[in-house]
Amino acid sequence: MSLENQKALIKKYLDGQCSPEELKQVRAILKKDDAQQLFDQIWDEEWAHQINPQQNNATSQQQQRWKQMLDQRIFEDASAPTPQIKPFYQHNQFWRYAAVWLVLILGVAFWQVSSKKETTVEQTFAFTEMQNPKGQRTQIILPDSSIVYLGAMSKIRFAKKFASNIREVALEGEAFFEVTKNPKKPFIIHTGNISTQVLGTSFKIDAFAGQPIKVLVSTGKVRVDRHINHQIQPIAMLLPGEMVTWNENTAKKVLANVDVTEVTGWKDGKLHFDETKLADIAKILERWYNVNIEIVNPTLAKRLIKVNLTTNISIVKIMNILSVAGDFHYQINGKEIHINNKERKTM
Repeated sequence: MSLENQKALIKKYLDGQCSPEELKQVRAILKKDDAQQLFDQIWDEEWAHQINPQQNNATSQQQQRWKQMLDQRIFEDASAPTPQIKPFYQHNQFWRYAAVWLVLILGVAFWQVSSKKETTVEQTFAFTEMQNPKGQRTQIILPDSSIVYLGAMSKIRFAKKFASNIREVALEGEAFFEVTKNPKKPFIIHTGNISTQVLGTSFKIDAFAGQPIKVLVSTGKVRVDRHINHQIQPIAMLLPGEMVTWNENTAKKVLANVDVTEVTGWKDGKLHFDETKLADIAKILERWYNVNIEIVNPTLAKRLIKVNLTTNISIVKIMNILSVAGDFHYQINGKEIHINNKERKTM
């Protein structure tokens, strides 16, 4: 058998592709005096450039385990060699290579198994994340056909496929939910330490960073809980027309009634402000219209305003309406809006 054929046979063996007859030929090659040189050549051609030399420093215990494994694989039917002439596979140099080959084989097998596990985990726990910048709102259909109206500067994260017993999403910002009814699969929205659970209903959540969380219900029943120190603390059970405001900093809640039409109107771009600070209104308009609003006078920023706005009109028209309701003067320069007190005429 030619040298190249011997190399090809050994490579085939290392790939686990040898037939019983070819395995006998491999055993015969291993007993030859020039087997060392042959394996050196295969090593240089196939694996030397792929392995860190430090990986060859295997402990004697490891080498013994590898030797036993290879003995069982290659020589389980071979007769014991004579003590005067040691076959190549009994030389210490051989086990340096055998150790590395086994690392290669086991490493590839481990990588394949790990890859399959990672793929399975990724498929099982694959998530979708959607985020709106300033001035943008989107309608999202979840895997269970529930509908989410995601507000500007808001983000939602959910599994591409819900679990068999629960539906969970994570929200940062504000959104209106129309949840598909399914008594067997509760629908839970996570907003920081707060969870809002429903079976099938419509409601709105405000959960911007650094601000109190608000849950407003238009239909159905909603339960709001706080998760802290691995414990669940009930906050409120809400019915249509009810809302709760939770302040995480003070750990206090405020319950109130709300007009259902105002809750549902939000998803259609209708904003209702009832004795709301001008500064708070400005923050909302900044998100909706992608503008920056500066209120020059601190006292003016605290002015309470009652007004209904429809956001299907330009920011100029919005500011005209708001300035009348709030009795102030404004200037628009591109996306910059400056609000100040009206100048009083003197006689």
